[in-house]
Amino acid sequence: MSWRTAHPELVSDGYEKTDHAAGRRPDLLTLGMGGYTTSGVIGRPSLASAAKGKAALASLVESFRRCIDLLAAD
Repeated sequence: MSWRTAHPELVSDGYEKTDHAAGRRPDLLTLGMGGYTTSGVIGRPSLASAAKGKAALASLVESFRRCIDLLAAD
């Protein structure tokens, strides 16, 4: 399920036309996205799909599993 399907209010019309390649972003954590884009988009939403989103979330869950387990331990 994609954001557009699950939460259409969070996905603007025309998202697939807002690609913005910002290149390297070494100061993203300090400057925020505003240091690299005025549109609020970094990346290529035109290449997005529900399958890619699901795979990305699954990867994040797996990457943080140990941290979550440690925090949840009694």
